[in-house]
Amino acid sequence: MRTRNAAFQEGNKVQIPAVGPQTDLSQWKIRKVLAEPDVALNRMFKFTRAEAEHVLCSIGSDKVEKAREGEDLRVKMVDLDTGSRHELSFRKVRRGSVFGFKLGWVTHFVVRRRLKVGDQIGMYVDPSSSMFYFCVLSRASAEN
Repeated sequence: MRTRNAAFQEGNKVQIPAVGPQTDLSQWKIRKVLAEPDVALNRMFKFTRAEAEHVLCSIGSDKVEKAREGEDLRVKMVDLDTGSRHELSFRKVRRGSVFGFKLGWVTHFVVRRRLKVGDQIGMYVDPSSSMFYFCVLSRASAEN
């Protein structure tokens, strides 16, 4: 059985930093109970203004400028539950100041992890590496 804190070196697996138990929600700067738009196959995963500020403060000034100009930024996200690393496209929506994930979110997380409405996820960005970390904090009840 694999654990979240195990070290994975093969293929797409990465060294996982030591993190607290899933019940310690303070480490997750971005916590979200997924709604229909978050798991829709044709939609972008959008961050709230506060969540976007956490991301922008953690990814480096050169990348922030590109993101604010509307360019796609390729970012890495480690799934702490599986130890796998994925590339996603972080971008600003065409109108307004909303940021989110476009390419990679649906394939690498919604489909692969079978995310559903009501699942609670956690994310944070390590400012020293600009690496995103992801975890499913809880699954929706069977009724959802």
